[in-house]
Amino acid sequence: MPMIPQNFISELMARVDIVEVIGNRVPLKKAGREFKACCPFHDEKTPSFHVVPTKQFYHCFGCGAHGTALGFLMEYEQFTFVEAVEELASQLGMEVPREERRGKAPPSHDLYDVLDDATRFFEKSLAESETAINYLKNRGLTGATAKQFAVGFAPKSWDALLEHFGARSIHPQKLEDAGLIVRRESGSGYYDRFRNRIMFPIRDHRGRTIAFGGRVIEDENP
Repeated sequence: MPMIPQNFISELMARVDIVEVIGNRVPLKKAGREFKACCPFHDEKTPSFHVVPTKQFYHCFGCGAHGTALGFLMEYEQFTFVEAVEELASQLGMEVPREERRGKAPPSHDLYDVLDDATRFFEKSLAESETAINYLKNRGLTGATAKQFAVGFAPKSWDALLEHFGARSIHPQKLEDAGLIVRRESGSGYYDRFRNRIMFPIRDHRGRTIAFGGRVIEDENP
């Protein structure tokens, strides 16, 4: 099956204007060097949704929604990855190229979006873990700070993240490429790399998650 070349996606993301993409769907107001609005992903009266044009990402300090223009279209419009790429390319007058993929793993999702998706999963898992929340409180971390820096929690499970992405039909090879899962020594199946850890997303200058740091919260070996 033909795939979209990664270099085209990189060029597309370098040329896209996230303010224009989001501003066409959400009423934005200028706030210094950024733009603000009421978050389109949860109900609120005070704007906590920020769009940062210098870094080409959005972030909501209320619900933790975060991502690039590509991720926004997938979340807001419920587009697939390919549909989101085609929409952005159409706005820029670019033709989406296709090339035959090599190997068996279907590269259907960009790694940045996989990592952003994992960030949201860890944030949601933190909100559902009393143990993790109490650990952060005892360390002096407030809920507001955790939201600001998208701190999350990897559940104490061998396959919680695998199941999450499996429900979204994302191929395990893509998760392995992103460093989120590990292939079993038997060669059959995978398991989550991070388990029972406080998770800290590591981001690049554009605000995209590129890796994770994890901290043990119980008496376990890293």
